Amino acid sequence: MKLSQIIMLGGIFIISNQKFITDILNINYDQIESIDSIKNSDHSLNFFVKLKPVSNLRCPYCDSCHIVGNGFTKRKLIHSTLVNRKCIIFYKRRRYLCKDCSSSFSEKNPFINTGESVTLETKINVLKDLKFVANTYSAVAARYNISVTKVIQIFDKHVDIKRKPLPEVLSIDEHFFPQSNYDSLYMCIFMDFITGEIVDVLPDRKKAYIANYLSAIRAQTLNKYTNKSELHNVKYISIDLYDNYRDIAHIYFPKAIVCADPFHVLKHLTEGFNQVRL
Repeated sequence: MKLSQIIMLGGIFIISNQKFITDILNINYDQIESIDSIKNSDHSLNFFVKLKPVSNLRCPYCDSCHIVGNGFTKRKLIHSTLVNRKCIIFYKRRRYLCKDCSSSFSEKNPFINTGESVTLETKINVLKDLKFVANTYSAVAARYNISVTKVIQIFDKHVDIKRKPLPEVLSIDEHFFPQSNYDSLYMCIFMDFITGEIVDVLPDRKKAYIANYLSAIRAQTLNKYTNKSELHNVKYISIDLYDNYRDIAHIYFPKAIVCADPFHVLKHLTEGFNQVRL
């Protein structure tokens, strides 16, 4: 059923219907060349949109004004502005060709500015919800009809949480995270051993990655008069028995005392006792 066919009893209702659609799509009505809307049996909404061509268009590459149309590309975009109600935009996007430099490009639009399939409005809603600690990735994904992986990608791309200062007693551990965008199944966690507060989370536990990370901290915080950096604040380091962590500790914290964390000590003792007993 088309939304425009629900009730049409005068100018007021027509304007209201137009405003409803333009508010959902975050677009001015005078930008639209054609639009159709369908309400599906599952109460989801589909919008079929084509924008008006822009006059006095210039090439973004050479600034030429000799531009001709070059067909359309069809995009299917997830546009979750209505909570718990799926909304899809089928966008017929104009392509242009510059006659001077032969470059092709797409029209500007209010929905996306990349090749992704999630609109800007959806990303904003996701980020607003993630400001509240009680909202999990799964809950936000279900609310806006996107995958948990996509929610994590949006968060990682747009949120840059500053690390905390390195503590006197530093714990280095890893966590299994197969959804990572990096070529690693494990992320590395720096934590204050005394307070349990997370200092930083690195997307990779490989030796080269951690070395680059600590080298950057040393370069950024080095006092040229004392020749000391923030790394000198660390007096003790608790690690598991992973060789890379031990090597990193000796290279970047040469004066710190390195010890194995209690969990892994007990784990290895228990395994050893079990082997002897058997």
